[in-house]
Amino acid sequence: MRKTWRQSLEDLEFKNFEEITEFDAKLGDFLGSLDEELVHWRGYEKVNGKIRVNYPMIGYACMDNGKIIAISYYVTPRIMGPRWLYDLIFRPRGYESGVVVKKEYHRRGIASHLNQLKMGLLRERGVKQFWYRIDLDNDPSLRFAENLGRNVWK
Repeated sequence: MRKTWRQSLEDLEFKNFEEITEFDAKLGDFLGSLDEELVHWRGYEKVNGKIRVNYPMIGYACMDNGKIIAISYYVTPRIMGPRWLYDLIFRPRGYESGVVVKKEYHRRGIASHLNQLKMGLLRERGVKQFWYRIDLDNDPSLRFAENLGRNVWK
């Protein structure tokens, strides 16, 4: 019998980034384990063979046996910092938001559940606007955004 999407999430843990010990190292391991998903990711760099993110993020991770297998985040640039100024001038209003799920975990409802958790964080912080940057050839992410009922500009 096929599992419902809720049942497919039962063996997974969902944690706020702040609750994860050694989050930066685990995030680096997660990003390093991505293959084609990493093609669509921006804002990371390799330092001494490890991948790290170039900007502060807040969000939730989905974990399987202690390893991150998906994240849903929004970027929180330091006010008056270079990224904040760039975003103010050139980007849509609101925070940049994103979600990344390892390919072998797709179609289980993980991105949707993470997005619900992240929306709670956004509401708590009073954020009213956010946006996703999605490459035109990233069909799963485009479908995800459209299913959320969001406007998609191509």
